[in-house]
Amino acid sequence: MGRFYYMDVSLTLITEQEISAISFKQHILHCLKTLFGDLGASAPVDVLKYDVGTQRGIVRCPASFYVKLRTSLVLCGDYWGKLCVYKVHQSSSSLISLVGNSRTFCHGVH
Repeated sequence: MGRFYYMDVSLTLITEQEISAISFKQHILHCLKTLFGDLGASAPVDVLKYDVGTQRGIVRCPASFYVKLRTSLVLCGDYWGKLCVYKVHQSSSSLISLVGNSRTFCHGVH
């Protein structure tokens, strides 16, 4: 297994609200702290790519912390007092695996 783990994650809120990349990361850290205390909040989690329009990003964490991060996101249901849902679309120990998804690749002839 690699040194890091990568997740393609989106955040959906009950009420439409634009979330910045900074707010997205801060809330992920908040979810970790809520479930795992200061240990969770101290995890080196990075948002490598984020799309404000879809509220979807690529998140990186140490491989040893992957289960804690994924658990904290799946169990989170509150975005600063508003109902929310995190969805993990894909996860991998290889970043290239998230970019090159064979399930959605179009094998068309040009």
